[in-house]
Amino acid sequence: MVKTFSVGFGEDSYSELAYAAEVATHFGTQHHEIVVAYHDIIEQLPRLVAFRDAPVSEPSDIPIYMLAFEAARSVKMVLTGEGSDEILGGYPKHIAERFAQGYQLLPGYVRHRFIEPLTHALPYDFRRIKTAVANLNIEDWPERYVRWFGALNRSERDRLSVLRLNGTPVLDAPPFDADPRSSALRRILYFDQTSWLPDNLLERGDRMTMAASIEARVPFLDHELAAFVSSLPDGFRVRGLQSKWVLREAGKQLIPERILARPKVGFRVPVNEWFRGEMREYLLDHLQGGASITRPYYDTRVLDQILAEHLNSRQNHEKLLWALLNLEIWHRQYV
Repeated sequence: MVKTFSVGFGEDSYSELAYAAEVATHFGTQHHEIVVAYHDIIEQLPRLVAFRDAPVSEPSDIPIYMLAFEAARSVKMVLTGEGSDEILGGYPKHIAERFAQGYQLLPGYVRHRFIEPLTHALPYDFRRIKTAVANLNIEDWPERYVRWFGALNRSERDRLSVLRLNGTPVLDAPPFDADPRSSALRRILYFDQTSWLPDNLLERGDRMTMAASIEARVPFLDHELAAFVSSLPDGFRVRGLQSKWVLREAGKQLIPERILARPKVGFRVPVNEWFRGEMREYLLDHLQGGASITRPYYDTRVLDQILAEHLNSRQNHEKLLWALLNLEIWHRQYV
């Protein structure tokens, strides 16, 4: 019997365990699931920093490691879905990027003085709208591509950090050397396939599963499948507001319609809520405490404002705060 494994969280809005269980029942697999809580993050972080030889870039690394550890109790190899979004166009940005040029035809004062302030003022439950508007306003496409991942823009980086690097970005090599004659969808997919996929997802998956002594294989990255999908017109990947269109069509006779029609949630860990609740003191100790090694790297007024905005639910800075927290943990172990 095929074995399946899934991980979720006590916070229902972040957990897809019920849907995974429904699919497992549909296919008759022997299903295993685990639930990750905030104390697992605190307990596992120092160990996983060691396994990655670097700050843990994504909170999802920890559930992946714990899931791999659970799976290793009964199997030696697992199949994962890594690469499907980057090959088939599965992220909301793959839809939004196709509208960037048209959106930027709006007068600048409308975009920057009216639309942008209004969306910035929205509560961070509207994170996707806020992210889309903020990024579509960026006319410098290399900067915009990086920003889709949640990175700070140049002015935000300069405000926060007191450190300065010499040199200029190299824009004539991957992931910035896509054929300018390609479509907007193909350019953003190429960027993902030559940056986020190998440098984050695959590296993360390999280290986390190897740390649990289990092998993970990625069938969506079979080179023949990737070449075939790349040969298809854009509409087979993103059609209207529908992502991964061809995969959804192929799954219609296999997967329940209720599952196929669900909007993409993404593998999000509720650290934004934990930072405001159970992990609040842990976060503040590392970024504001007297033992903080990295605090001198920042303009402390800006850092403390970012912390206050997040803790008071005015803005969602979870990606930035996660990165700063992990940089501090890495320094405490290795510097």
